[in-house]
Amino acid sequence: FVESAGNAVVDFGRFCTGFLVLMGVALPVVLAHSMLITYPAMVMSIIGGLLIYGTIISFGMFFQEEQEF
Repeated sequence: FVESAGNAVVDFGRFCTGFLVLMGVALPVVLAHSMLITYPAMVMSIIGGLLIYGTIISFGMFFQEEQEF
């Protein structure tokens, strides 16, 4: 199952990224459900987080170098 040691670092990075993106959406929902923040604040927080995440992804894709074998 383990191909190389370098692959574990990439997998851990993807796990951390997925966790942060999930919590960026889930935390405002939980706070709005418990009435600690309002629903418009929840929507703005989720949209803002997705906007920043989308910007980072598009920046990475724009400057990604193509690998030749």
